[in-house]
Amino acid sequence: MSLHADSAPGEVAPVRSALRGQYEIQRELGRGGMGIVLLARDERLDRLVALKVLPPQFAEQAETKERFLREARMAAQLSHPNIVPVYRADEINGFAFFAMGFVDGETLGERIRDRGALPAADVVRVLREVAWALAYAHARGIVHRDVKPDNILIERGTGRSVVTDFGIARSDFNPSLTQDGHVLGTVHFMSPEQASGEPLDGRSDLYALGCIGFLALSGRLPFEGSAPQAILVAHATKEPPSLRSVAPSVPPTLAAVIDQCLRKRADERFANGEELADALGKALDAVESAARDDTGQTALSSDEAMLVWRRAAELQAEAAARLESRMRAVSGTKELGTTSMAPVDMQNNATASDQRDGTVTPLQTDAYRLRDVEAAAMEAGISQRYVALALDELRASPNAIQRAQPMPQWKETLATRLFGTTQRTLSVTRRYAASPRAVLQVLGRSLQGAPWSLSLRDTLGGHPLDGGVLVFDLPAMLDGNYKWTWTRYGLYVPELRVSLSAAPGTAKACEVTIQVDLRKGLMPNIAGYGMIASGGGAFGGLVGAVIGKKALLLAGAAIGGPALVGALLTGVALLACAGPLYRWEIRKTEGELQAALAAIDVAMRSIDIFGDASPPPRQGSSGVEMFGF
Repeated sequence: MSLHADSAPGEVAPVRSALRGQYEIQRELGRGGMGIVLLARDERLDRLVALKVLPPQFAEQAETKERFLREARMAAQLSHPNIVPVYRADEINGFAFFAMGFVDGETLGERIRDRGALPAADVVRVLREVAWALAYAHARGIVHRDVKPDNILIERGTGRSVVTDFGIARSDFNPSLTQDGHVLGTVHFMSPEQASGEPLDGRSDLYALGCIGFLALSGRLPFEGSAPQAILVAHATKEPPSLRSVAPSVPPTLAAVIDQCLRKRADERFANGEELADALGKALDAVESAARDDTGQTALSSDEAMLVWRRAAELQAEAAARLESRMRAVSGTKELGTTSMAPVDMQNNATASDQRDGTVTPLQTDAYRLRDVEAAAMEAGISQRYVALALDELRASPNAIQRAQPMPQWKETLATRLFGTTQRTLSVTRRYAASPRAVLQVLGRSLQGAPWSLSLRDTLGGHPLDGGVLVFDLPAMLDGNYKWTWTRYGLYVPELRVSLSAAPGTAKACEVTIQVDLRKGLMPNIAGYGMIASGGGAFGGLVGAVIGKKALLLAGAAIGGPALVGALLTGVALLACAGPLYRWEIRKTEGELQAALAAIDVAMRSIDIFGDASPPPRQGSSGVEMFGF
C-alpha cells in the first residue's frame, strides 16, 4: 500500500474517534471511489492492518452499505497467498469498514508509472501469481470485476504479488455515471462484455489481466483516450493491436499469451486462470532461455553455483548487519530481537534438497540449471534478490570465481592481528524524505557530477528501483579529485556500490546505502605496512649501527647487536601502529561516504527551493536511462 501524501485530517478524525479502543489510526494509505484506506494497528491483536472505510455519502445509503459489508465478508472467505486477506467486516458508530492485511510495498501501477515498460521476466512473474489468485477466486464463484494495476500490490523484500479489493467492486457498477480519475483508471481494463453490461464470468478478469500485461510490457494501453465512453466502445467493438506491433522486443511466446487474453470473444481466451498461469510459465521458460542465450550461459558449473550461493549468503548477511546497525542506532540498545544470519552450508543444503524432492538437478556431472541454483538458495532462506545480485556479479566478470574465493586462513588471521579488526565491509545509510524515483534522479546528477566525479560502471540485480545495485568507479587523484583520497588510496578500494530501498510503510521516503568492500584492499594494505615496517626497520638498524660504532670507539663493543636491536624495535613499533592507522583510515573513509550522501540531501533541498536548474547530461551519458534525466 502506498502512502497518500495529502491526508485530510478533517476526514480521518471522525473515523479515529469512532474506532478508538479497537483500531489506532496511524495514517492514510490511499483512497478510491468506494472508500478511504487507512493504516491502523489492531489494538486487540497488536498487528498492523489496512482499514477500508466507506465514505459517509455512501454509508448513508442502506443498500450500498449492506452491499459493501456483504461483499467484504464474501472476500473474507478467500485464503490464498496472492490475495490480501480480509480479517473483519463490520460497522461501528455509523462507519462501515473492513480490515485487511497490510502489505508493505507498492502497487504495480506505481511501478509502471515510475519505470515505464518493465522487464519481461518480472511481468510474467507478476501476471502468473495474479492468475493463480484469480483461478482460486473464480473456482469459488467470485469474479473480481476491477482487476487493474493499482489493485495489485508488490510486497517489498519478497517481490510477492498480492491482489486486493476482491469482491468489493459493485456488480452493477456503471462506469458511464462518472468521469473522475478512478473510473478512467478502471475503464482501460474492462472486458468487452463488462463494457456492454453483459453477464460476467472469470474470463472477464483474464481480459483485464491481459490489458495489464500489455501496459506493463509496452508502456501503453491497448486502447487509449480521454473520454471513458470512447474507451468502453473501443473495448467492445475494436480489435486491439498485437503486442509485438507496439513492443517488438517482447518475446513472441509471451506476446501470444497476452494477445489471446485480449480476444473479443470470451470463449477464445484462456478457459481459466490456471490455464493462463501454465501458458505464462511456458512463456517464462522461453524468456529465461532467451536471456541465457544472450549471455552465452545456459548452466553453471559446480564452482560457479557454489560461488553464487556463497556470495548471495554474504550479501544477505551484510544487508541484515546494516539493518541491525540502524536499529541499534535508533533504539540505543545492544540487545535486539533481530534474527542473525548464520553461515549457510549450501553444499549440504543442495545435496539434501536433491535427495528430498529433486529441486537441484544437475544437467550433467558438473552443471546446474540456473533455476535450480535459485531454488536451492531460496530454500536455504536466501532472498531471490541476493541470488540475482550474485548471478549478475558472476556474469559481469569472467574471473569472478578466482577473485571471490575466500582468503586463505593465514592471510585472514594475519590481517586480523595486524589491523586489530575483522571488519571487511563498510556501509553508510541516509534517509531522504522523497520517493525513490526522485532520490535516484538527484543521486545520479550529484555523484556523477563535480566534485564527486563517480563513473557508473554497471548495475547488478536489475533496476535500482527494484533492488538493483549501482556500481561506480572512483576517480583518480591524477584527475585532480581529492574527495575520495582515503577510500581510494587509504583503503585501496577502487569502487563503491549504491542501493536504494523504500522506507517501510511509505512510498514518500527512501534510504540510500553506499557500501565498499574492504577485502580488496587488505593485501595491498598488508604489503604497504610491511614495506613501511621494513624501511623503518632498515632506518632503525642504521641508527643502531651508528650508535654501535660510537660505542665501539668508546668501549670497543661490536656494532651488530645495536643494529639488530634498532631494526627490530623500529619495525615492531611501526607494525604496532598499523592497526590504529588502518582503523583511522576506515573512519576517514566513512566520513567521505557520509559527505557524498549529505551532498545528495543538499542537492535535493536546492531543487526544492530553486527548481531543477541542473545542466542537461552530455550526449551519450550512460546515466540518462538509469537515472531518468
